[in-house]
Amino acid sequence: MAAMAATMKHTDRQKLQLTTESIVDDSILGFSYISDAVVHELRVFWDFTWRDWSMSVVPGAIYTIAAVRSLDSASSELVITSLTRSFIYFLLFIYSFDIANQINGIAEDRINKPDRPLSSGRVTLRGAYIRWYATTFVHLAVSAAWGVLPWTALWVYNTVYTSFYGGDKHWVPKNLGFMTIGSFCILQAAWGLAAPITAREWRWALLLSVMFGIVASVQDMRDVKGDKVAGRRTLPIVLGDNFRWVMASIICFAPAVCWQFNFLRYTHWLVGYCSALLTLAMFYMAYRVVRGGSKTYDHKTYMVLTYIYCGCTAVPMLFP
Repeated sequence: MAAMAATMKHTDRQKLQLTTESIVDDSILGFSYISDAVVHELRVFWDFTWRDWSMSVVPGAIYTIAAVRSLDSASSELVITSLTRSFIYFLLFIYSFDIANQINGIAEDRINKPDRPLSSGRVTLRGAYIRWYATTFVHLAVSAAWGVLPWTALWVYNTVYTSFYGGDKHWVPKNLGFMTIGSFCILQAAWGLAAPITAREWRWALLLSVMFGIVASVQDMRDVKGDKVAGRRTLPIVLGDNFRWVMASIICFAPAVCWQFNFLRYTHWLVGYCSALLTLAMFYMAYRVVRGGSKTYDHKTYMVLTYIYCGCTAVPMLFP
């Protein structure tokens, strides 16, 4: 009996020890907890932003490389520092916007994009607000440290007005305003992270941003049903069946305007071929706009526009 009691006592001590170890491992200081939290936040970040990398992180990085190449000389340290800052900056840039935009658009996202974190219920509204405030604060802080605060402040204002004060309800502020200003902020910040912003760069960035804002209404073709629920007056809703032909005509006319204003600086004979390819891509996008189709097809048409935008930023990178 004494031996049995000793054995049971030893077993109880082992169970207590295992329980204590389990509590420690699962505590807030446990490695598994921290790693799970990090993985969870990375998944949340990806779920919020994956649709918009080709309109933020990618062209931002490309244009920062263009700024570095515009310098007479650049050390390897400058190149690495500029690209690292650009990558971090534009991750914060798009994350802060996407959170605010999706906080504002839960109702229509349940129709247009039910896989998003808020519309699917994977992230709470409170959690989204906490992430937005934190990301916006960090974004402003690093931009002040890196010398591009004016463009970040303008972007934050643009985001707040569009997401929380009704700036998304009509196509003029939503696309002509927001998309033009947003593009301009991307280009100026991307360049300013690596090199001084010159008058030529101002002119080039402004022209690209205005042209992008004019044709950006193609993004609303895919969201008509949800935008009607949200009470928006996007251009596809305002023009109805006439939208596709009107927008296709504008897209076809856009390259001629760019040529007239010497959009691409001919520093190399291959720039002419780049111009021709970008023009053909615009015509292809116009064809897709007219052809129309499903929501998935129209989304891919908008993605073509973002690829053209990246292509425009790539030309000064390849031929400074």
